[in-house]
Amino acid sequence: MHFDASTSFIPSNWKPPENDVLKFNVDASFDAISNTLGTGVVLRSHTGDCEGVKGFYSNGVLSPEAGECTAILEALQWAKEKKLTRIQIEADAKLVVQSITDNVLLIQLENRNILKQIKNLSSSFIHCSFSFVSRNDNRVADLVAKTVRESATSLFLLSNFSGEICNLLARDINNISST
Repeated sequence: MHFDASTSFIPSNWKPPENDVLKFNVDASFDAISNTLGTGVVLRSHTGDCEGVKGFYSNGVLSPEAGECTAILEALQWAKEKKLTRIQIEADAKLVVQSITDNVLLIQLENRNILKQIKNLSSSFIHCSFSFVSRNDNRVADLVAKTVRESATSLFLLSNFSGEICNLLARDINNISST
């Protein structure tokens, strides 16, 4: 994995979820030349402990927005598979998050079906919230998405995270303990 040193000294404002909620940070990395996509989904607890990382590679994706919607849908599907009931999803795609939370279509029409799937699946949880975060507060998911796209390989890790992922997770945790 490759870490962007230009953002390494910018502190993260990542916030842990409530005690009984698990948080999914999601992101997508899109290449317009090849129409390839990598998604990154990072699952963490209220202590900031990472409970898993997933990334999926796709070819033939039409837009970055479709990728962001896909990443959110993947997080919801993973939560359903794990039989979670109380989740929070954070993404750095503002218009996508607003389209989900504000019941207004701010995304391209071709992504409407994915948005419907997101809303339908999210209603099956006892608690499911969506929020927008800055890219700086979504670094781990961003790194996973870029790595998956660049390597053209999907990944699923429950432990043994790379050094770069561990460093980014540690920065988020250090920020929690210093506030």
